[in-house]
Amino acid sequence: MKQPWIPDEPTINPRVLRVAMWTGGVVLGGLLLFLAGVLMFMPAEGERDHRPPDAAAERHESR
Repeated sequence: MKQPWIPDEPTINPRVLRVAMWTGGVVLGGLLLFLAGVLMFMPAEGERDHRPPDAAAERHESR
């Protein structure tokens, strides 16, 4: 009978795999926190120009 091609022992150290997964989780969590902060604190679309709409339109036309 042939030997199974799947070895009994893992090819990668379980400790290395665990550290890699924790590192990936921390990086992903940091990116999600950064994205949440950007979305919370960036100005809304209509709040970028604080001048009245007529004054903003006249200024763009005068160029």
